[in-house]
Amino acid sequence: MAEWATVASTLIAGVGLFFAGAQLLVMNRSAAMDRRIALEGVVVSWRPIEAPRIAEADGNGVWLYEVRVHNPGRMPVDDVQVDWHFQCDVRRRRSGELDPPTRHLRLTVPVLPGGCNRVWERRLVMKYHEAEAMLPKTFATVAFVDIDGRSQSNTWPRSARTA
Repeated sequence: MAEWATVASTLIAGVGLFFAGAQLLVMNRSAAMDRRIALEGVVVSWRPIEAPRIAEADGNGVWLYEVRVHNPGRMPVDDVQVDWHFQCDVRRRRSGELDPPTRHLRLTVPVLPGGCNRVWERRLVMKYHEAEAMLPKTFATVAFVDIDGRSQSNTWPRSARTA
């Protein structure tokens, strides 16, 4: 009888050890996915808050964009740079003054806490008909330094990564 008890307790301990190992594997996979989300999930997005319906007399249109960078991880990232790329010339308008034409705008924030956003609003002047055709090709890259001090970058939309 004691022999059966020994076999049964050994079998139960073995099954328990198997399930503990399986649970550890699940936890490690979950931690790896959390880490991947924290790095690859830092995203920049933009949307027009105001958009012209027709061109102005000079052929231009004025758009007001909201640009947002989001850190989905639990840890902060720093030295965040958003490089916003256009396929047509844009001019930033500040206080009624126009900047020189460019196809690239850079937005920065020193530190972005985990789970937080940084939002900018930018008023942009573009040739209306050119912008209509080229705005869908706009893309942005967000570069940052992770909590381990390594430089990372993500390009959005993802289709622009392979273009």
